[in-house]
Amino acid sequence: MAKNQSITINNIRKMAKKKMGKVIQMLSPENYIRKKARSLPVFECLVNTEWKEQGVAHVVVARNHTNGNITSCMYLVDLFCLGVKNTQYLFNIPEAEYQEKKEGMEYIVFEPISYTLAHNIVFAGLEYAEEFGFKPHKDFTSVTQFMLEEDTDEVELIDIECGKDGKPFFVNGPYDD
Repeated sequence: MAKNQSITINNIRKMAKKKMGKVIQMLSPENYIRKKARSLPVFECLVNTEWKEQGVAHVVVARNHTNGNITSCMYLVDLFCLGVKNTQYLFNIPEAEYQEKKEGMEYIVFEPISYTLAHNIVFAGLEYAEEFGFKPHKDFTSVTQFMLEEDTDEVELIDIECGKDGKPFFVNGPYDD
């Protein structure tokens, strides 16, 4: 009986050591977006009101965390030629801070849109640009594409007109070579 007790006590000690030895790894914001962002519910999607006329869309996709905070990505999409020119994200910030950041972009007049339209704008610009050899912004391929659902048949296809008068139209911006 003493032998059984020592095995049980030894087993308990081993289990306790294993539990104490476990280290919970926190994901970096980038890895969290890559691995978990798609599972967060959509909070809102926005686009600038003049995107069709200007050929440039400022698309925002914001998602809710269980703690009430927001992770959002903004995509600058040139629908006339270059595709995803820039992208940035805000990670796990309080909703009030997210609203302040949005209001700070007073030069852009946003309108709410469906997630499906946001998705289609980004991927239409991306695919159109790829036809002409243009690559998306580096942060899109490494991080912010994962805020969007995979571009599969499960996302309804909306026809987004790209190019100007059916042709690529390059407008040289301040950071374009």
